[in-house]
Amino acid sequence: MKHEIQKEIKTNITDKKQPDVIVAPSKSSKIKKAFSIRKYDSNDIEAYKKNSGTKPILYVKNLTKKYFGKKQAAVNSVSFNVYPGEFHAFIGANGAGKTTTIKCLIGAYANWSGTVLVAGQKNNKEAAKRKLGYIPENARFPDRFSALKYLEWMTMLSGLSRKQAKEFSVKKMKSLKMWSLRKKSPNSFSSGQKKKILLAQALIHNPDIIIMDEPVANLDPKARLEFFDLLSALRKKGKAIFISSHVLAELDRYADSATVLDGGNIVYSGTKKELMSMFPTHNYEIKTSNDEKTKHHLTQKHIKYVSSENGENLIVTFDNEKIVKNFQNSLARGGIVLHTFIKKEPTLDQVYSKLVIKGSVDTQKE
Repeated sequence: MKHEIQKEIKTNITDKKQPDVIVAPSKSSKIKKAFSIRKYDSNDIEAYKKNSGTKPILYVKNLTKKYFGKKQAAVNSVSFNVYPGEFHAFIGANGAGKTTTIKCLIGAYANWSGTVLVAGQKNNKEAAKRKLGYIPENARFPDRFSALKYLEWMTMLSGLSRKQAKEFSVKKMKSLKMWSLRKKSPNSFSSGQKKKILLAQALIHNPDIIIMDEPVANLDPKARLEFFDLLSALRKKGKAIFISSHVLAELDRYADSATVLDGGNIVYSGTKKELMSMFPTHNYEIKTSNDEKTKHHLTQKHIKYVSSENGENLIVTFDNEKIVKNFQNSLARGGIVLHTFIKKEPTLDQVYSKLVIKGSVDTQKE
């Protein structure tokens, strides 16, 4: 019975659409060379150990993945770190290499080169796998299980006792406010409810990092907000959140750091603050004691402005900081009081567009 269930739920763990290719030793030397791999470089591991500061929970160094028959690597010498308690956005267009990278990280792919450590352990080790939770883009569940039974069986297959599995599943179903759905098949759930079940499954081992591939795809705005609230609560508990998503507006609200991938190459990896500083803006949101006089003044000075989304303030674009100071002084001389004067940071979406143009493999060729 247990083996049948293992076989049935296996589709929830691996993606069968793009199976990894394993080349037999008898193949030609050319093919062998294409798939030659060098994993867990001792120099990389030593560098990780010597780091005297906060060590990353996810350490990726020179990760490279090639598919059989392809000249160009899907992922080319990718390196980045994710730290404890960090919300890390993994950004890139379709085909940039995000899913390929994630499958290498979680062990769904075997043939890759480079170094991947989870909590200081090689990612192919059991100790590393217990520190990592994973939520795939697509949710698939066995038909004959209710939501509660599914969680119980997944928990038992992860090594917990039947009693522990029961306690964990009941607690998670209640904390996720899904207790009323416990007897129903998760296949009948909405996309948001399915993702909650996958999140509960990812938390079975109380991992230090949760890796997600497009978790909010096909979710309505309310479900996305609820899901991000759950992730924020986990982050406050010290969990690292590694999330690949196209919904940059929401990542903008939550991300502490980001890795931008384009054409299988790293364009940027680091803190969000450092990323934003690369593209400074001279846009300010202002509110004055006399908006009509302010608009007239802006028009005379040929300074661009638009109304804010709520229509209450003005978004003014200055060419440089000198013009900003001159504008403030001229308002003061005219007796106009500044109630609000806030510098508008660029959005993650805007910065991403500039980064891809700047770092794109296609752009560099031109």
